[in-house]
Amino acid sequence: TLEACKVAQSPLSESQPIQLPDWQLFIGAIAEEVVKEQSPKQLLKVRGKLYELLSNCIPAETVMHYLVQSLLRRVPLAVRHETLHHAAIYEHRLQTGQKAIFHLEAFIARFMAVYKKHQLAGAR
Repeated sequence: TLEACKVAQSPLSESQPIQLPDWQLFIGAIAEEVVKEQSPKQLLKVRGKLYELLSNCIPAETVMHYLVQSLLRRVPLAVRHETLHHAAIYEHRLQTGQKAIFHLEAFIARFMAVYKKHQLAGAR
């Protein structure tokens, strides 16, 4: 985005790569952490990071959208279908519910369970 590019390099040049905003990089880091470790301790850390995003006025729907995209890039094909299924369910709950953090955290917890199940099945 323009603001991130301007901060990275001033004056702007035609060959300058497009910089992602900090909040998108932060969501990518959350996805990386979730894929790396699935535990209650990790879920608690992620909850704090989700609170930080929401308190910085990043809409919950945007967080969910970019989080799902980021997770899908990091998981095997076998996990993607179930991840999208649960993302749709929790996106709907996010739209109809009142506390966004509950639905975002529940989606992350469900994703962790699905991904861990896939890892254990693959280890056999």
